[in-house]
Amino acid sequence: MKRLINWKEFIVLFIVIGCIYYLTRSWFITGGVLAILLLIDGLLRQYDHKKRGEKRAEDIKKKLEEQDD
Repeated sequence: MKRLINWKEFIVLFIVIGCIYYLTRSWFITGGVLAILLLIDGLLRQYDHKKRGEKRAEDIKKKLEEQDD
């Protein structure tokens, strides 16, 4: 399965890495902050996909109920 790269996120990620390194001058702190940011991003994406799936399921239920009437 081919996965497309979101170039905007990729560029923003490298800008954030550069800024954090510029402020801290430490690769360890930069890596830690980056790991936390990626974890939060993953959790927010998972939550968003879950909510969208629930909304789609409700829409399908409503359409099926309308067809039965």
